[in-house]
Amino acid sequence: MKKILSFFILGLLLSGLVFGSEVRFVVISDTNPDFGKQNDFSLFEKEIDQINALKPDLVINMGDLIYGYGLKKTRPQWQRYLEVISKIESPYYQIPGNHDIFSKRSREIYLDIFKKTYTSFDFKNYHFILLDNLDGAWGRIGPEQFAWLEKDLANPRWTAAFVFMHIPVWDLKTGNLDLEWREFWFDKIHPLLLKSKVKAVFAGHSHRFGPIRIYDGIHYYVAGGGGPRLHSVYVKHGGRNFFLLVETSDNGFQVKVVMENRIISEQEADILKEVFAPYYFQPGRDYRRQ
Repeated sequence: MKKILSFFILGLLLSGLVFGSEVRFVVISDTNPDFGKQNDFSLFEKEIDQINALKPDLVINMGDLIYGYGLKKTRPQWQRYLEVISKIESPYYQIPGNHDIFSKRSREIYLDIFKKTYTSFDFKNYHFILLDNLDGAWGRIGPEQFAWLEKDLANPRWTAAFVFMHIPVWDLKTGNLDLEWREFWFDKIHPLLLKSKVKAVFAGHSHRFGPIRIYDGIHYYVAGGGGPRLHSVYVKHGGRNFFLLVETSDNGFQVKVVMENRIISEQEADILKEVFAPYYFQPGRDYRRQ
């Protein structure tokens, strides 16, 4: 592993990926083990080795942290998860996914361990907003959280901001998601982001990369490739496990897609842009009449 990581780091140096940015952060999601292997975080542990080699300023995990879906077994799974993430050498932030919070009791357990399900923070001149959009339903941001978000974004003192959540509400391929919450996002939340220097929104849940969507200049990314279960269409088109390395600069930001043995641009990684093109949510379209 050390030899592999040495070549990995050398490749980064030669490609110029390690230097020249104001903030470098990793975005990863859906790192939970597979069914029947609830304690097997071996893939995530390999990704952690890669992440540590990159030495990012921050690491953000967008949920599905454990397998979950079994109240009697969640606390031992959380204990194992905590052991695994203790190996991450950079500041680490997380939000819950539907495998982590799937009932009133599982939410209570999550809050007992981690104290909160959404938060924001500043790093250098950048603002990071981590949302819980499993707030009573898939894709939902509840009234209390929405009021908090309005207040959080009221005075955009930062150079740029980035938003993270688990469910990609703009992706029509995401099931179990009421139209109400898609519309709420674009009617209420997206306009807030436009006024608050938000440059990108990241979500996991769908086990693939992309397609990338741009709404009013804000980039929306689906990035749920950190775990053992990948979307079959994504794999068929050559997709593999990945996480994102995001680098900011005076010129904006750049997203790189980090796989086991290579790092590629977001454009090269966006292999499903034609396949899933019909499945973008279109704000203003009357989906109820269809």
